[in-house]
Amino acid sequence: MSEDTATLSDAVTYLELLAMRASRGAFSHPASQARRGGAPPHVVEDLERAEQLALGIEQQMADLERRKNELALLMDSTRALAEQGDLDSLLTTLVRRTRLLLHVDMAWVLLLDSDDGSCIRAADGAISVLGGVARVPVWQGLNAVNAVGQSPVWTADCHRDDTLPRSEHIEAVVLEEGLTALLAVPLRSEGRVVGVLFGGDRVARSYTADEVATMSTVATYAVSAVKSVQALDLARGRAGDLAAEVDRLRARERAQRHTAESGRRLVELALGGVDVKAFAATAGRLLDGALWLRDENDDTMARGDGRWDDVQELAAAAFTARAEQRVVHLDDGTVVAPVRAGEEDRGAFVLRCGADRAPDMDLVRYAVQAAAILVTLNRGAESADRKFRDEALDRLLDGVPFSRRCQRRLKGLGLDLNRRHAVIVTPFPAGEGHALSTWTSTFVWLRGGARTVHNGHLVILLPHSDAREAARDVKQRLAKTLGRPVPVGAASASGGPQELLAAYREAAACLDVLTILGKEDADAPVMADELGFVGMLLGGSRDIGAFIEQTLGPILTYDERRSTNLAATLEAYFAAGASPTYAAEALRVHTNTVTRRLERVSQLLGPEWQQPGPALEIQLALRLSKVSGSLRGHAVAGQGVS
Repeated sequence: MSEDTATLSDAVTYLELLAMRASRGAFSHPASQARRGGAPPHVVEDLERAEQLALGIEQQMADLERRKNELALLMDSTRALAEQGDLDSLLTTLVRRTRLLLHVDMAWVLLLDSDDGSCIRAADGAISVLGGVARVPVWQGLNAVNAVGQSPVWTADCHRDDTLPRSEHIEAVVLEEGLTALLAVPLRSEGRVVGVLFGGDRVARSYTADEVATMSTVATYAVSAVKSVQALDLARGRAGDLAAEVDRLRARERAQRHTAESGRRLVELALGGVDVKAFAATAGRLLDGALWLRDENDDTMARGDGRWDDVQELAAAAFTARAEQRVVHLDDGTVVAPVRAGEEDRGAFVLRCGADRAPDMDLVRYAVQAAAILVTLNRGAESADRKFRDEALDRLLDGVPFSRRCQRRLKGLGLDLNRRHAVIVTPFPAGEGHALSTWTSTFVWLRGGARTVHNGHLVILLPHSDAREAARDVKQRLAKTLGRPVPVGAASASGGPQELLAAYREAAACLDVLTILGKEDADAPVMADELGFVGMLLGGSRDIGAFIEQTLGPILTYDERRSTNLAATLEAYFAAGASPTYAAEALRVHTNTVTRRLERVSQLLGPEWQQPGPALEIQLALRLSKVSGSLRGHAVAGQGVS
């Protein structure tokens, strides 16, 4: 056989071995046989060179096969990651696929969760308690992220490699799992590291560049899958919220439709002239409660089941609802609403459902409107009693004499002019007159009084033994109705029409004084006895002794009990032009003595006694005290002579 033929035969032999995918040991047989058969050295060398070439080709084919399998596994892993519908399943699949791709003993991942500020950990291949998915403190993820940084890190032996970044979490896992080799790849999203994917082996192992690249690719796909799952979770959450909102709107629509149907039924009952008690029973059943209807005189027209533990509380709530034209809610679940026909008061609507059950307020409004229709239809001819009382007050203020017949009728209506009354006066603003008139109409009628508008003033007449208390109540309610404080003047009267007229003039004068002094926003109503000497001028028969006591009472009492001269010191102080030095000279005492006495005056009268207004009243009271003392002395002397 020629040399060329032998060479070709050897080449065919190696090709056959490659085609058969023979073991690597089989490639050394041709060269060994030639060497044993005594082939020339150059033939043996050619066979050995052919063996090396064939082995190189076989290695390349094996590498290509391995890369093909790895690529197929990587694509399958990518598909598996994309198919996961929730984050826990995704992370579990990620660590399991990482183990399969890289053939590592353990894989785990830490993912920072921005939704709740925690950290999610998933592990596969663990022999300790690290297996599965769990939420861990966020610091574990943060110290791992900070240790790994922006680029992959790996080591064949983490116990001997001092260049490997350290963190509490990494060291804890290495110790618990007995790991030696370690590979860590950051999970990056929009330039920010949001987690770390780890692989580890319990024996020393050098990771290749291809393995690092493969794990980096898995990490990239994992971040995309995490975004998709999070977006899906967000979409599911929004879809759930939208579904819940749709259900809520549908339920609300059904409730509104039911309320409207029930409301129309009540209105039809009222228009049909149903009996008041039957109406109350039907409305109470629809509202799932007990219903009371009270007329404009606060008498009960219809009564629901049960009884009231606190009748006074109910009466006060009905009064507030009617006077202030608003719904009142009591602690026991009772709702009290005013019943009105246009601007006229028709009574009160009282519904008791219980503290644990809130009524349908839309249906309550329907029921109140129906009750107003029913009460108006059953009311017959409108009573003129309220109008008569108001017109009688207007005639009284104009000075028109009252006949005995008129006074008897007023008394029959509950307005006895010989009783003690409070006369209350406040400005009647043109822009707010309608609201004011509507409120006072109900308020005064319920209190058994009268009201009118006279000379630009709203005048209210109320049977009351304490005019100041009545005026304070009116002032507070007016402020709530109008949304701002209003000035109020008041006076007390009893004894007949003339006394009431005088009381009106005094109350109007007090109101004018408030305006002149610029105190329209005063916290309390004003009566003449609160205006000092101005009040004395307003009421010519005002008690001078009361004024002296109100102004100088603490000083006079102190002098009498302690035998001091504070009143005389004050006289000297004012006579000296408010100079303690000159006052001391007039009293023939040391200046410090006067200063100490004035300090005592400040303690008794308050720190503002030297202001112009109080100082003027003190000086007037000092003079009146001296004059009244002289008069009393003359009176005693006259009695002795006689």
